[in-house]
Amino acid sequence: MKVGKDSVSPTQKQLLALAKEPATPEFLLGMFNQICEDSDILSERESVHPDWIRVFQKNKSSLRQVSSGRRFQEIEEFVLKMSPTDPGVAALKPQDGHISFLLGAGASKPEPSAIPTVRELLPDMLVRARRLDREDVTRLADFCEEREIKNIEDLLTAAQLATFCSRNPNVLRLVDFLLYRDQTRERYESRRTHGTVALSSVAFLQETLHILFGLLSSTMLPAKPNCAHKGIVNYVQEHSDSHIVTTNYDCCIDLALNEKSVGFNYGIDFANHNLTNGQRKTGISVIKLHGSLNWFYCETCQDVRLVDTGEMVEDFQQDKKFYPVIGICRECDGQRRPMLVPPLAMKFDIGPPLTGLLDQATKAFESSKIIVVVGFSFSEADLYISRMLSKSMQRSKRQKILIVDPNSNVVTKVRRKLEASIPDFDSKRVLRMCGNCAEILPRFLEGKDIREVEEVEIKSDQVAATSK
Repeated sequence: MKVGKDSVSPTQKQLLALAKEPATPEFLLGMFNQICEDSDILSERESVHPDWIRVFQKNKSSLRQVSSGRRFQEIEEFVLKMSPTDPGVAALKPQDGHISFLLGAGASKPEPSAIPTVRELLPDMLVRARRLDREDVTRLADFCEEREIKNIEDLLTAAQLATFCSRNPNVLRLVDFLLYRDQTRERYESRRTHGTVALSSVAFLQETLHILFGLLSSTMLPAKPNCAHKGIVNYVQEHSDSHIVTTNYDCCIDLALNEKSVGFNYGIDFANHNLTNGQRKTGISVIKLHGSLNWFYCETCQDVRLVDTGEMVEDFQQDKKFYPVIGICRECDGQRRPMLVPPLAMKFDIGPPLTGLLDQATKAFESSKIIVVVGFSFSEADLYISRMLSKSMQRSKRQKILIVDPNSNVVTKVRRKLEASIPDFDSKRVLRMCGNCAEILPRFLEGKDIREVEEVEIKSDQVAATSK
């Protein structure tokens, strides 16, 4: 369900206007039935207007009288899903400390960061792919667009699997057998007749995709911290028992920490031993599970090197230096690349030095009273993080997860995952704070009532309606 005012149909607006007028409970019940069962709203093709919450609260007792107990409960649950904040959020006490933050792409979506989420990256990448003017890459772009393949995780995972299978003929035959058991002999005969898998083509395609993905970092380099990043830094500055775990490559949280002169520790042993960016062996843990724009990795000698974020961004913006998507390692003459793990399954065979961060993230989660999840989608490609959270919630029966996301469905997904993996799990341990993280997260961390934000929005709407 999407809650908002932007994509509301004229029919829903008309129903809402009627619901705000004096009406019989039976008439209101019919309108709520229509909204709750609307296929466009349920499929998120249309947003549901937040004013339905106020209509329900105003007429709650009369609706209960004219509907069956089960139907009223279904309507009430529908309305609760619309509410930006779960009631249990007010009982959380961030001032007590012991919070770990898990940041996903959505944390860097609000201005002035303005970094696309993972699901928004593929269209940009396909545009760049066409500029290479290579037939095989153009065919790939056409294939994705014709079949509405929109997730970059699917594309990069397929490229990784294709490369692995092309180098291992027996694995390819087994994959054929497992997926196409009845057609395996025909497929094998056809491949033998018309040529084997084009190893060089598959390998070059994967290389091209990774280069293109690296080039997308140009959208991340100039990004500045938003109010969510700054709110987190203000909090950890006062609570040294906090941890920041992130799957983002951008340096927004790093820059925000630098602005406040807050020392932090990446948890990586860098070969240049030159600790920059406020980086030290003690301080707030900033665990970047998928790498970072300012980390560079040599695939041959496996050195990881750190560069100064501020200098890197300034040089790029002033065109003093280009961002090195591929460089030469001075130590061994191997290829040195930005240490960025593309969004695909089987991530950690690409960046072995990152594997040690998994244990650090696990310990960070398990030491926390509250895990605040900001803009993380819990995709299947990041199943390992879901498992870390599940383990942490099992060990600490009082631990809570607070999910800050504009999409209320994320909470439902996480509750189902944890209910499936933890016996007798109380779903109320997963709480929702739905909205723009740059607006609501700082208020929560400051100990302010989030409901005040909702009241301000309501009053603003009323003033706007009166002025009209």
